[in-house]
Formats: sequence, C-alpha cells, structure tokens
Amino acid sequence: MRQTCGSKGMFGKQLPCPDNGPAIEPDAEFRELLVSTCGPAYQDSKACCSQDQVEDLVASTKMVSPMVSVCPACWANFVNFFCSFTCSPNQSTFLNVTKTGISTSKKPIVTEVDYLVSESYGSGFFDSCKDVKFAATNGYVMEMIGGGATNWHDMVKFMGRDDIPMGSPFKINFPLEDPQKTLKPFEGTTRHCNDTDVQYRCACVDCLSVCPVLPPTPGEQPPCRVFGFSCWSFSLTFIYTVTLGAAIGMFILRRRITAVKDLIGFEPVTRHEEDEDENSQHLLDPDHYTSRYFVSALLQEWFYHQGYICAKHAWRTISICFGLVAFFSLGWSNFGVETDPVKLWVAPDSISAVHKATFDQSFGPFYRTAQVIVSYKDGKDSIVDEQSFRRLFKINDRIKSLETKRGVKLSDICLHPTGDDCVIQSPTGYWQDDIDSFDSDSWKDDFQMCAENPVQCLPEFQQPLKPDIILGGFEGTEYTRAKAFIITYVIQNSVDKVVTDIAQDWELAYLEFMDDLANDRIPEIRTDDLRISYSSESSLEIELNKSSNTDVRTVVLSYLVMFLYASLALGRFSLAPRRMIIDSKFTLGMSGIFIVLASISTSVGIFSYLGYKITLIIAEVIPFLVLAVGVDNIFILCHEFERRKMNHPEESIEECAGRTLGRMGPSILLSALSETIAFALGGMVTMPAVSVFAMYAAMAVWVDFLLQVTAFISCIALDAQRAEEDRVDCVPCIQIRAPQGNETEGALPAWVRKYYGPLILNSSVKRIVIAAFLGLLTAGLCLMPSVEIGLDQRLALPRDSYMVQFFNDLDGYFRVGPPVYFVVQDVDATTRQGQQQLCGRFSTCSPASIANVLEQERKRPGVSYIEQPASVWIDDFLHWLNPQIETCCRHRKNNPLQLCDPEDDEDECDVCYAEKEPAWNISMNGLPEGEEFMKYLSEWLKMSPAEMCPLAGKAAYGDAIKLNQAKDKVKLSHFRTYHTPMRNQHDFIAGYKSAHRIAEQVEKDTGTKVFPYSVFYIFFEQYIDIVPLTIRLLLVAMVSVGLVTAGILGSPKVALVVVGVVGMIMVDVVGSMAVMGVSLNAISLVNLVICVGISVEFCSHIARATVEAEGTPDERVFGALVEVGSSVSCRHPRGSTV
Repeated sequence: MRQTCGSKGMFGKQLPCPDNGPAIEPDAEFRELLVSTCGPAYQDSKACCSQDQVEDLVASTKMVSPMVSVCPACWANFVNFFCSFTCSPNQSTFLNVTKTGISTSKKPIVTEVDYLVSESYGSGFFDSCKDVKFAATNGYVMEMIGGGATNWHDMVKFMGRDDIPMGSPFKINFPLEDPQKTLKPFEGTTRHCNDTDVQYRCACVDCLSVCPVLPPTPGEQPPCRVFGFSCWSFSLTFIYTVTLGAAIGMFILRRRITAVKDLIGFEPVTRHEEDEDENSQHLLDPDHYTSRYFVSALLQEWFYHQGYICAKHAWRTISICFGLVAFFSLGWSNFGVETDPVKLWVAPDSISAVHKATFDQSFGPFYRTAQVIVSYKDGKDSIVDEQSFRRLFKINDRIKSLETKRGVKLSDICLHPTGDDCVIQSPTGYWQDDIDSFDSDSWKDDFQMCAENPVQCLPEFQQPLKPDIILGGFEGTEYTRAKAFIITYVIQNSVDKVVTDIAQDWELAYLEFMDDLANDRIPEIRTDDLRISYSSESSLEIELNKSSNTDVRTVVLSYLVMFLYASLALGRFSLAPRRMIIDSKFTLGMSGIFIVLASISTSVGIFSYLGYKITLIIAEVIPFLVLAVGVDNIFILCHEFERRKMNHPEESIEECAGRTLGRMGPSILLSALSETIAFALGGMVTMPAVSVFAMYAAMAVWVDFLLQVTAFISCIALDAQRAEEDRVDCVPCIQIRAPQGNETEGALPAWVRKYYGPLILNSSVKRIVIAAFLGLLTAGLCLMPSVEIGLDQRLALPRDSYMVQFFNDLDGYFRVGPPVYFVVQDVDATTRQGQQQLCGRFSTCSPASIANVLEQERKRPGVSYIEQPASVWIDDFLHWLNPQIETCCRHRKNNPLQLCDPEDDEDECDVCYAEKEPAWNISMNGLPEGEEFMKYLSEWLKMSPAEMCPLAGKAAYGDAIKLNQAKDKVKLSHFRTYHTPMRNQHDFIAGYKSAHRIAEQVEKDTGTKVFPYSVFYIFFEQYIDIVPLTIRLLLVAMVSVGLVTAGILGSPKVALVVVGVVGMIMVDVVGSMAVMGVSLNAISLVNLVICVGISVEFCSHIARATVEAEGTPDERVFGALVEVGSSVSCRHPRGSTV
C-alpha cells in the first residue's frame, strides 16, 4: 500500500492505493515527519508509505493520544504497531491486501487487508495497555481502544473494525495464521509497562508490576481454627467438657466412698415451723423476720407507713398523683417525632457527621436518585428484546415529562454537568433516548456494539454508559442475555430546604406514576408481564413512616390484651355468679394499666418540654417495656395483699395495705432503681436514638414505680373496700347480696409448694440444673462471635412495601457499588511536593500518594472493597497540558492568555507548553507551579470534554475541587472511586472500615489529611464501635445492678449471684441472636439493655425474699419460691406482651 487514492464516499476518510512496489527513500521533509511520528527506527530506513499517509496517521492518533499517552510503553507500542502497518519497508511480508474498490475519484483503493501479527508481539502490546486507566470515567483505556478486550487478538480485531466511529478507515483482519503460508507474522520489539528504560516505564496506576507490594491487612490473616471449629469455641467447649467430666467423676467417686444412696429420689425440704395446713403462717411474713439489715428495715418501715397513709387517704392520694401527671403531661404541647435517619442514628459531633458536613459544604450534598428496575415477572427470560426496549423508551419519556402542580419537571431538578441535558443512565441512552433512532433491523447489533464500547454511543449528557450500570442479570459480556434494565435519574441535591422540597414534590409525582405503571394502570404502556421495581430519595422515609403508623395498632391491641389478661388473672372466680361479679378485678386491672400509660405520658411530657423529640424506637418499645415492668409489680402487690387478707383477716384494709407495701416495696424499689440506673446509663451513648430512648425509658420506669407505690396502693384499698361491701365490680354504686367467698391458696402456689419446690431443691437436681445452665452459658459464649452486625433496612419496612421488592432486585441485579470519595484537605497543589502527594502518573509521584495507594488497594478488592480505578484530577489536568496532545490545551496566537476551544482552527492556535523550558516531562520538572498552576487549572475546569480532548475537566471534576477564598490555592479536592457491589450489611461495614484504614494509612505515610466519604458511611459508623459499646453498656448496667442490690439487701454474695445470673441471661440471649439470625444493631442493643432490666425484675424479688426469710438455705429458697416465685414467674405477663 502506498499513497492515498481517495475515499469511499463524499465525507469518508482517505484510503491507500494498492501498490506492491519496493520501499523508497523519503525526502528530508518527509523523513523529519516520519521520525518525529514513528521514532528513530526510521532515521535511516526506507518507507513503504507517503507523506500524506503519515499525516493521516498523525491525525488519527491524535484522537487516542490523550488517553493512551499517559502510559509511555502503551503509547510507544500503539504508535509502532500502526507505523509498521503503514510504513514498514517489509510491509509485504506480513500484510496482504484482500479486497479493493474504486474511490470517488475513480482510483483503485484498498478496502480490506490481512495483518499477520505474532503471538509474542500482540501479547506484549496488549499487556502494556490492559491496565491503563481513563480516570474521567473511572474506567480503562482498553474499553475505548479495544472494546474492553481481555486478550490481544480481540483488542487488535476491534481496532481493525471499520464500522465504529473511532475505528479504522478500512477493514483490517488479523488472522492467527496465513492459510497460504506466504506471510510471516510481524515481529517487533514491544515496550513493557515496567520497562527498564524509565522513558517508557508507566506509573503504578497503569502498571501492576511497577507497584510496591502492600503489607497484608488483618482481614487477610486466616482465622484460627481447630478441627473446623474456631479456636474460641473449641477452647470453651474443651474447658466445659473437662470440667463437667471431672465433676461427674468426683461425684461418682464420692458416692462410692460414702455408699450413700438416695433411694427416694426427692429430698423433703424441712420448713421452719412447717404446717401442712394451707392457711398456716408463711415464712416470709414480715412479722416473723428474725434478722434485719438496717437499710432493709428502714425501707420496710418507710413503705409500711406510706402504704397505710395512701390506703387511708385513697382518693386524695389518687387526685394528687394524677394532678401531677396532668401537669407534667402539659409538655406534650411541644411534642415532635424525629424521622430524619441522620439525626436518629448519628451524633452531631461524630466523625461521619463532621465529614458529611465538610463534604456537603465544599462539594455540595451527594446527589439524589430515582431508580427503575424492569424485568420479566418470571425472572428467567432476557429483557433484551425489541418490545421491552420500545416500552422502556415510553416509560423514560413519560417520566421525563412528569410535571408537578408547581409546574416542575425532571429537567428543572436533574443534574446536568455539561449543559442542559440531564444525567439519565438508561439503556435507551445508547440511542440518545430517541425512539426514532431505534431501528427494528439493526437495534441488536447497535446494542451489542454500544455495550462493548460505550464511548462510541454517548448519551445526551456525554458520559459513557457502562453495561454494569444499566443492565443486570448477565454474565461476562453476554449483554443480550441481561434479565433486567436499570434506569437511574440523577437529581440535584442541596443544603437549601427550598430546593429539596421542590425535588421531593417531583419525587411524589414520580412515585404516584410508578405505582400506576407497576400495577398496569397506564393504558399506553402494557406492563402486565413485567416486574417493575422503583424507588426515589424520599421513598425510605415515607415507607418508614407508614410502618410506624401500622405499629400503632399493634401497641393498642397489646394494651387491650394485657388489660383483659390482668383483669382476669387478678380476680377470683367462683361458681356463684353474684360472688364472681364482686370478686372480679376489671376495675383494678384497668387502673393498673392506666398507671402504666400515665407514667409514659409523664415521661414524654417532661422530655418533650425539654426539646427531645420522640423516636420510633421510643414509640414502639417503651409502651411494651413499661407495660411488662408495671404489670409485674401489679401482680406482686395484688397477690401479696390477697395473701395478707387470707392469713390475717383481723387486720383492717389500711393495715393490710401498709404491711403489703412494707413487705414488697423494698424489692419493687430494688428492681425499679436497678432498671432506672441501667437505662439512664444508656443516655451516655452518643447515638441519639439510643440515648434518647434510654432517658425516656428511665423516666417512665421510675414514674411508674412512684405511681404504683402510691396511687395503685390506694386503688387496691378502694377495691378491697368495694369487695367487702359486696359492691359490683365496674359499677360500685350497685350493692348486692352474695355468698361469702372462700379464701384458699391458689393453684399455682400450691403446685410450686408441693411439686416444683421439692424437685428443684433436690441435691441431684441442683447439680444437673447448674451443669445444664453452665452448658448453656458455654454455648452462648461460643455463639457470640457469630452474631452478625447491622440492620437490614427491609426489616424496618412494612412487608407489603414496594421498597422490599426494590431492595431485593437491587441486590440481585445491580453490579456496581456505591461511589466513595477520598477527600484531601490542606495540600498545596501549587507546589511540587503537594502535587507529588496527590499524583500517580508521573515518575516522581510519592509511592504513598493517594492515587498510588488507591490503585494498589483496587487490585485487592476482597480486602479493600474498592473495585474501580480512581478519578485523579491532578493526573488528568497535568496530562491535559502535555504539548504532545495537540488537541487539548491550546491558546490563541494573537492572545496567549485566552485558550482555544476544541472546535477552533489549528491555524489560529498554539499548543500550550510547546516552547516551555524545561519542557513538559514525566518527571514533573517542567510542570506548572504557583500562579501559573492556578491559571491553567481554572481554565481546565471550564472546558467540557469532547471527542478530540476527553481530558477536559468540567464534566468529571467540576465539583471535585474547592478553592480557598482568595482563589489562589486548592483547599479541598476529592478522588472518586467505587466500592465493590454491596450485597449485605457485612459488605457495607467492611467497606466503611477499609476506606478509613486506607485514609489513615495515607495520612500516616505522607502527612496528608485525608478522609473517606460515601453516602452510606454516616449510617454505618455506629457499627464500628457497637460491640465494645454493647459490652460496656451491659457491664456498667450489671455493675450498677450489683451495687444497688448489695446496698438494699446488705448481702454482697447475693448481689454477686444476681449479677451472675443476669450475666448468664445476657450471654444466652446474645447466643440465641446468632441462632435466630438476629443482628446486633442499635435496636437490638436497646433490647439487650431492656433484658438487663427485665432480668433484674425476675431475680430481685426472689433474692430479697430469700435474704429476708429465716431457716436453712433450702427453707429460705423454698419459701421465696412459694410466696414470690409464683407471682413473678407463673403469672408473669411478658409472654403475652411479646
């Protein structure tokens, strides 16, 4: 081939003439051009081309030079490849013209050739270019010059295509061998990206072999395992097994030595002054306590007098109590509900909140999105067919034309970085969202070509659409087998509430339309066979509020059930109807439930007045919590009052009420004080939702206690007086004659006394119980590390919410992780040192620069959770200044201070830095600094990318750089990359941890202030410290329980037992979380704190009853079980509450 003989069409490129003549010696001018273009190899060589061909070659390579020249080895191989093809004197040995044609000028032209390339040369060429990045799109140059090829033959095959915009002017085939055996494969010298000649060596970001090896992270260390079990679980199980075996062995040995056999199997428990009569004196009667701890005695005396006074002046007590409740409830006038997730889960001074505020103020808030995922309902068939595409065009057009009542359209609120065109990431973007461009005959070929090489099919907003962003459910490059279309509408965000309100109005219109579309209510778009998932930025908050409204019914229903349960369980029922309507306790049960509601109202009123908004956790959890605690104490007080009346019928109602409160008041105080302190300690947590919940709960529990030991005692006295006067329950104004009721021991206390008590206190059974519960403790400890961390947002949504389907489809189809920005602060980029701390594509860049570190971390995504190349603005900016890229930075000849636009004629412009001394070079010696740096930077940020210069900075970096107030330095800048796809909570948390590890390492190595930011970080910071926070909260709560118990009971041993039992309960609950798949998060942490309080509720009453009783240890425990245990355990309402 030699010379140019015209083109195929009027506007086509010039094609070479077929010529099999020998190579010729170029003239001086031609040789100068040839050497400057193809290198010194042509200094003394003949050439098989003309000057016109070389000039066309120069023009063609200018288009790819901005992308390829960043890696000198790749660029040298690229130029050598096409120079050899065009001008090699041995061209005929590896090139064969297979098809010719006639040009518009009636001359023969070459239209198709075979180019035989050796395996070694092709592989060397491909290897030098395969990792070269194109930072502006977070992608690779190979996507543009090789169609995303994964081997050398696919790369050159793509380069030889003549049916793509940036392809060859005529078709070039690359056979792997010559069938006629007349050609020899082209063998040339390739440069390696890690070439020993520094002139050709590429930067770390473009060449893996140049990068230093990063030290392994803790996450890469293999976990310790023994026989397939974790070392932790194996060690605990081994210790428990050995200890249990030793105990059993000692027990058997001791039995053989003493030859003592328990033939009966049950050991009778000798009770002090035991009387088989069911109406005998009870061991826990305070009149028979023989030893008194002074604090306990003082409390009992206090509560006796308090109970007596409250019963004697019942109506006055009730009036005062509920007058105070009404007064404190006035704070409801300042009532408010906090629904903002950020304010719920993130402390204002937390690291993530500070980083978010800095990012929002410097670069603007992270954009809002509305997404649509379209697939077939069966989920099996490919969505890539003509009918689906045409429906997608219609859906997209309808969404773009949506208009709110204010007249707002998508075009008014969308993100449009390069002009008026919105950023809409949709498969229809391959046809510029124009259905008229969608051809029924060629659409499939067009789609395949665009998916393979997105840069050839730019949408209206002029940024490539990668298949991973707009398609889902395909493997590798099988784009036509994709099972889902994904459309993302990118909407501007703002710190200005007026702007966000306008966006939210449009999103509401969008959600209404999508609901109609998903349910096939849009006549012109049939969707009955489609599964359409959708979301907007407002969706999650809207759906969460729906969930809270639904839960109100659950709370009301629970209270109604508990009211009925308490009323029925408190009363006594006989066969005589008249006696039954007197002995029922509906009114008393209702008063007890009302006291619980009053305590909640008081707590909400106080904190609302102080400015603390209520949260969904408070609204949904505290009513159950206070109900559980309150109803428990109601049962205890009522049952003790009834027993008192049965054992001491001679006592007046006031005396009986006083002694009831005197006996049970201290244990109720013990449990209430322990719970209040435990909850109040939760207020020290920085997480707003947890701390506010803790304060509300502590206040509600304490107020509930105060009302129970005052108002409820008065209610008990009034109810007893009503029953004595034979007045009807619920209608006390009606008095009837009724037979006298029989005062007998309840069935449950009798069962505990006759069967359960003797069984549980048998010496053998005690050992078995202790061994069993230690086994549960061991199992709980083994399972604790298996508890997952996080909160799947689907669990917080109503089951029928459209967001559940959206999240499922997003996990199943979306192949791209969320973007992450590494923000660099206070690095003076106008100095060489500052530039070297940021850059990655120059030989003198710091090995620990942010660009180099991000590239190295990207190459281990399983640890770093970073998948895509980083957008490094300083690299693209400085390469934009490269004078070898003649199509980018140019200034006017008549005004050097004014830059040329890409469309300006070459004759009117000079290339920047062409005459600069020292010259622009890879070592950075000739690059701008100071005022000159800022001058070019401001111009670069104003230029939009174009085909001839994709390195212009407006689109990719317009919002990535924040200048100081004087505009003479870069104050902040960000480096954008993407996480790997986040499929579960573990991925999100690990991604957060990894990003902060990377930032801390860069800051440690270079002194550069760096922090990572992604939109989800602010919600996942809580999980970084949630495990130590949980341990700290539970330990402090249990220590406070121990101190309160020891202080009130006067027995450190019993306090240690209570704390130990509570600790075992906590371990078992956490272990059961692992078994049931309940993750550790703020909500489950709240419930664990509640468990501490409820556990104390179980233990404290029995513990105090045991301490205050007389007799042997077994007798004291037996009495506590009979008198208190039946009320706490057997009639405990929590099962119904849960």
